[in-house]
Amino acid sequence: MGKVVYEDPVHHISGKISRKFRTIYNFRKASSRKYTSIIGERSTPVGSAESANREKFRIVKRAAGTRSQDSSKMASDLAAWRTARNGGDKHSTFSGWLFYKGWLNFNESTRQVEWPDSL
Repeated sequence: MGKVVYEDPVHHISGKISRKFRTIYNFRKASSRKYTSIIGERSTPVGSAESANREKFRIVKRAAGTRSQDSSKMASDLAAWRTARNGGDKHSTFSGWLFYKGWLNFNESTRQVEWPDSL
């Protein structure tokens, strides 16, 4: 009689599946171990500093997305990103690099990203 072997349809999952679930899946390549942890519900209300940081993140993300779609600045931004990447910059994606530049150029008083002429 044949031996039954069960195979997972997915080799491994990393992170959360969706916002609804509290289970986090982790996979470590070095040891090929799989971990699962369950996070609890938030026990404290959101503070003012966290709300301000979330708002800043939302504003910078939206500004970086708008800047990446601007065809008049796209060529110069891509050239600056390639130069930075070849120079050893840690941001491997254009959108990540553009978000980082937006974060650096965020003006706290006006709550907007003020892009310089050249990045």
